[in-house]
Amino acid sequence: MEPFIIAENEIDIDINELYSYIDDTEFNNDIKKGIKGMLEIVVSRGDSDINLDFEDVKTILAHGNDAFVGSAEYEGKDAAKKAIELAIKNTSLDINSVNKVAGFLVHFTIHPDMPMLELADAMEILYENSDNKPDIIWGTTTNKSLNQNYIKVTILFTGFGKCDIKNIPANNID
Repeated sequence: MEPFIIAENEIDIDINELYSYIDDTEFNNDIKKGIKGMLEIVVSRGDSDINLDFEDVKTILAHGNDAFVGSAEYEGKDAAKKAIELAIKNTSLDINSVNKVAGFLVHFTIHPDMPMLELADAMEILYENSDNKPDIIWGTTTNKSLNQNYIKVTILFTGFGKCDIKNIPANNID
């Protein structure tokens, strides 16, 4: 089964209206966070962003098989590393499953003064825990109202191949 979300693109709707609509659905909070995270990847804009777009999403989804979305926020020392570790944990995957991933799409929401080196160091977690050389596409949305040591990350994981992944119903995720 291929992962997909169907959205009519003929509708002219404000992003905040769309988020409100998602909040009003009967999806559980984890699914709502995943959908919002994917939307943020392609619609959020700041002054000094590294933009991601739908082509980037398609590139990562082309790795096929199952797809998972993990999202996390962290504020403090080593915020980027901690957020990536939490995002992996929030997918119900473990590091042994992540080592089989062929594609990662990583989106950071950060203060404009967040050092890019901190983001690059954090993404090493994905490389270090992969048996193969995964395709990693990443980008940022900057927001001056955020604290400098705060970060939000959304990660799309795809291309698991034949690794053992347990199917866990979304409503059973802690």
